[in-house]
Amino acid sequence: MARAVGLNLLLVGLLWSQGAQRQPNFHTPPPKPTSAYDAPLTGYEVAVLTAEFVVNLERGLTEAFQKPISLAPAGEVQLQGKHPAWAQSALKELKARGAIPPRFSASKPMPRYQVAQMLAQYAQRLDARMREQIGAPRGITRFRTQPTIQLPRTHPAYRALQYLAQGGWVGAELPLYQKPTEPIRGKELPDMLRDVAKRVLERYRDEPHLQN
Repeated sequence: MARAVGLNLLLVGLLWSQGAQRQPNFHTPPPKPTSAYDAPLTGYEVAVLTAEFVVNLERGLTEAFQKPISLAPAGEVQLQGKHPAWAQSALKELKARGAIPPRFSASKPMPRYQVAQMLAQYAQRLDARMREQIGAPRGITRFRTQPTIQLPRTHPAYRALQYLAQGGWVGAELPLYQKPTEPIRGKELPDMLRDVAKRVLERYRDEPHLQN
């Protein structure tokens, strides 16, 4: 629980301070990464961080576009199986959005391809809701430059990775595509979530778009 709270604070700081302009301080050495920053994340930790992100993203999109952009149903969501109390709310938020991947790792280190499944499921549903409320995307929907996906095409997660790559939902430079079977680490998830949020805005804001 304590590590999840620490990662949560880390995620919020990374997501919302990306554009801050600060003067460099040459007298203070940069802080060393915390153990949580470098350590593999469990499925529960990924769920807690991702759930808070999607709730805040939908709230922000609703305010920005003045349209109801939410994937949460009105009814109560029930979980199957036993889960720690601190993770239950997050799991309900993700289940309500159809974003809990098959063979969810739960208390074990979560492989990157499961995070890809989670984000692809969420991005597809969010994009459909944006289309309903706002109309067709204004930006480019497919990119010429594609990262190499180091999974067999028969792997259950291949289509999720392909969807994220083709739509530019997650940057090609991230280890998600090159080492998808290895556990995701604390320092990677904020970048992936940031990419999803950035891509939504790029697709639906009336701004110039550059094709890769």
